[in-house]
Amino acid sequence: MFKKICFCFVICALFGCSRILPEKQKQNVYIFRPYEVQTFENQEQSFNVAMLLPLSGKASTYGKGLQNAAMMAIEDTNNQNLEIRFYDTKSTPTGALEAFHQAVANKAKLVLGPLTADEVSAVAPSAKRESIPVISFSTSPQVLGNGVYTLGLLSEEQIKRIIDFSVEKGRKNIAVVLPDSTSGLNMAKSAYDAALSSGANITKIGFYEPSTLEFSDLVKKMIATKDFDAVLIAETGSRLKAIAATFGYYDVAYPDVLFIGTSVWENTNLTKETTLYHGVYPSISRVHGDYFNKKYKDLFGELPNSLYAYAYDGVALASALSTKDTNHLNEYITNADGYIGINGVFKINTDGTNAHRLEVVEITENGIKTVSPAEQRFSAEVYHMPTYASRLPEIYGKNADVVYHRLQPQVTNTPYFNIF
Repeated sequence: MFKKICFCFVICALFGCSRILPEKQKQNVYIFRPYEVQTFENQEQSFNVAMLLPLSGKASTYGKGLQNAAMMAIEDTNNQNLEIRFYDTKSTPTGALEAFHQAVANKAKLVLGPLTADEVSAVAPSAKRESIPVISFSTSPQVLGNGVYTLGLLSEEQIKRIIDFSVEKGRKNIAVVLPDSTSGLNMAKSAYDAALSSGANITKIGFYEPSTLEFSDLVKKMIATKDFDAVLIAETGSRLKAIAATFGYYDVAYPDVLFIGTSVWENTNLTKETTLYHGVYPSISRVHGDYFNKKYKDLFGELPNSLYAYAYDGVALASALSTKDTNHLNEYITNADGYIGINGVFKINTDGTNAHRLEVVEITENGIKTVSPAEQRFSAEVYHMPTYASRLPEIYGKNADVVYHRLQPQVTNTPYFNIF
């Protein structure tokens, strides 16, 4: 029902937004419709959706990119029953709350956005009181639940996918390099749990000051004992390049060590980073990504940030919801069969989290190539309680007790653990 994919040629314009697009958008275009769209001739009222984005302020670059992608989806779905209104959060929690109140005054039935955790936190209590579902772009677990969902790719899912792949390739001893932040500590926990469930071993975790570009001291300490055959780096941009280059300087490189990462590698051009050749990371499915990237570049003159595709899928999901009973939107949003969009197969869980079927890509001098395709459907998943290891990883750059308590809060004070 939600999952049909079809292709067609159409001539259409954005609803009230055509002035923002180049004139060539009025020409024939090849359209990808990620969902089957149903419309009712006698529909008395359109499905009013509020999109809360930082269209001004410090995050406006991302907000405008998300808006661009959303307008592409509005055109592609071509759903006359769908009404999208954009509201500026001004990149602040206060601005997000003001935008939400404006949306309520305009009788919005669903909210797409906001972008950041602080903005979502500001909106969530009011959204709960108004019984308006919020499908945000923040992946912070602290803001999800009680009718607040996310479309963003969660780090836990990415790390599980890439560690599973590492194990498949015989790389079971993994060192991890992370920023010394709340998100870094959360990723350490995700890596530790993923390793336990897949038969891998996190041998050491190194933490660094999030703003630094100097990694020599940390890397020298971590490689003093080379008890790993893979290194997980959850970074992007200049820091990713600097970390990899530092390992390479000390002769830690492929094939002795496989560098693995998260989807944030996607936003960095790595074709000239020889140390990272053969490195792999998880990515959303590229089945329809080429269409999205090409059309976005044709319209707006640049390739999109990987974040922007979530706005496209958000609008497409809203289009699918537009024919449903608005009194039961939460049930339709969390449909167990999931959906297919630009980002491939995904589903939204009742606790606000989501699941994607991810592929794994490899870095080469000629660009990236898929080395493990994404699954095309969701199958029944069986939860296995982790069997905690008798030895915890060595910790560098951070108080070890803090890290151990996060990794195994219920058992780290027991005497049988070998604390380094």
